[in-house]
Amino acid sequence: MIDWTPEDLKSNLDSQKSVFLKLWKPGCGACKLSEPATTRLEAKYGESNVFAKVDVSSYPEMLEISESEVLPAFFLFSEGKMAGKVVGFKGIKKLEELFEA
Repeated sequence: MIDWTPEDLKSNLDSQKSVFLKLWKPGCGACKLSEPATTRLEAKYGESNVFAKVDVSSYPEMLEISESEVLPAFFLFSEGKMAGKVVGFKGIKKLEELFEA
Protein backbone atom coordinates (compact mmCIF):
# COMPACT_ATOMS: atom_id res chain seq x y z
CA MET A 1 0.00 0.00 0.00
CA ILE A 2 1.17 3.49 -0.84
CA ASP A 3 1.36 6.12 1.92
CA TRP A 4 -0.75 9.09 0.87
CA THR A 5 -1.69 12.54 2.04
CA PRO A 6 -5.23 13.92 1.61
CA GLU A 7 -3.93 15.79 -1.46
CA ASP A 8 -2.73 12.51 -3.00
CA LEU A 9 -6.21 11.07 -2.54
CA LYS A 10 -7.86 14.07 -4.19
CA SER A 11 -5.51 13.97 -7.16
CA ASN A 12 -6.02 10.24 -7.71
CA LEU A 13 -9.81 10.03 -7.41
CA ASP A 14 -10.23 10.86 -11.10
CA SER A 15 -7.82 8.16 -12.29
CA GLN A 16 -8.94 5.28 -14.48
CA LYS A 17 -8.42 2.88 -11.57
CA SER A 18 -10.57 2.55 -8.48
CA VAL A 19 -8.94 3.56 -5.21
CA PHE A 20 -8.93 1.34 -2.10
CA LEU A 21 -8.10 3.53 0.88
CA LYS A 22 -7.27 2.54 4.44
CA LEU A 23 -7.34 5.07 7.27
CA TRP A 24 -5.09 3.96 10.12
CA LYS A 25 -2.73 5.17 12.81
CA PRO A 26 0.36 3.80 14.51
CA GLY A 27 -0.36 1.88 17.69
CA CYS A 28 -3.81 0.77 16.51
CA GLY A 29 -4.02 -2.98 17.16
CA ALA A 30 -6.87 -3.60 14.71
CA CYS A 31 -4.96 -1.64 12.07
CA LYS A 32 -2.01 -3.99 12.46
CA LEU A 33 -4.29 -7.04 12.41
CA SER A 34 -5.73 -5.91 9.08
CA GLU A 35 -2.35 -5.72 7.32
CA PRO A 36 -2.22 -9.36 6.10
CA ALA A 37 -5.76 -9.03 4.73
CA THR A 38 -5.03 -5.81 2.86
CA THR A 39 -1.82 -7.34 1.47
CA ARG A 40 -3.85 -10.29 0.14
CA LEU A 41 -6.46 -7.96 -1.34
CA GLU A 42 -3.77 -5.92 -3.06
CA ALA A 43 -2.29 -9.08 -4.56
CA LYS A 44 -5.74 -10.12 -5.81
CA TYR A 45 -7.19 -6.77 -6.96
CA GLY A 46 -4.12 -4.55 -7.30
CA GLU A 47 -3.90 -4.66 -11.07
CA SER A 48 -7.13 -2.71 -11.56
CA ASN A 49 -7.15 -0.76 -8.27
CA VAL A 50 -4.80 1.59 -6.45
CA PHE A 51 -4.18 0.63 -2.81
CA ALA A 52 -3.27 3.46 -0.46
CA LYS A 53 -3.34 4.37 3.22
CA VAL A 54 -3.48 7.62 5.16
CA ASP A 55 -2.18 7.96 8.72
CA VAL A 56 -4.90 9.86 10.59
CA SER A 57 -2.49 10.83 13.36
CA SER A 58 -0.87 13.07 10.73
CA TYR A 59 -4.14 13.98 8.97
CA PRO A 60 -6.97 13.85 11.54
CA GLU A 61 -9.31 15.67 9.15
CA MET A 62 -9.53 12.42 7.18
CA LEU A 63 -11.73 10.95 9.92
CA GLU A 64 -14.52 13.17 8.59
CA ILE A 65 -14.98 10.98 5.52
CA SER A 66 -15.47 7.88 7.68
CA GLU A 67 -18.00 9.66 9.92
CA SER A 68 -16.47 7.64 12.75
CA GLU A 69 -13.36 7.56 14.89
CA VAL A 70 -13.20 3.77 14.69
CA LEU A 71 -10.06 2.52 12.98
CA PRO A 72 -9.13 1.08 10.65
CA ALA A 73 -11.61 2.39 8.12
CA PHE A 74 -11.62 1.15 4.53
CA PHE A 75 -13.07 2.81 1.44
CA LEU A 76 -13.45 2.00 -2.21
CA PHE A 77 -13.71 4.96 -4.57
CA SER A 78 -14.78 4.43 -8.16
CA GLU A 79 -15.03 7.17 -10.78
CA GLY A 80 -14.30 9.79 -8.11
CA LYS A 81 -17.11 8.72 -5.78
CA MET A 82 -17.25 6.55 -2.69
CA ALA A 83 -18.51 3.13 -3.77
CA GLY A 84 -18.35 1.50 -0.35
CA LYS A 85 -16.87 1.57 3.12
CA VAL A 86 -16.16 -0.71 6.04
CA VAL A 87 -15.48 0.82 9.45
CA GLY A 88 -13.45 -1.43 11.75
CA PHE A 89 -11.67 -4.60 10.70
CA LYS A 90 -14.23 -7.37 10.28
CA GLY A 91 -12.13 -9.85 8.32
CA ILE A 92 -11.03 -10.23 4.73
CA LYS A 93 -14.44 -11.47 3.51
CA LYS A 94 -16.07 -8.18 4.53
CA LEU A 95 -13.36 -6.23 2.67
CA GLU A 96 -13.75 -8.41 -0.43
CA GLU A 97 -17.42 -7.42 -0.53
CA LEU A 98 -16.29 -3.89 -1.44
CA PHE A 99 -14.83 -5.20 -4.69
CA GLU A 100 -17.71 -7.55 -5.47
CA ALA A 101 -20.51 -5.01 -5.11
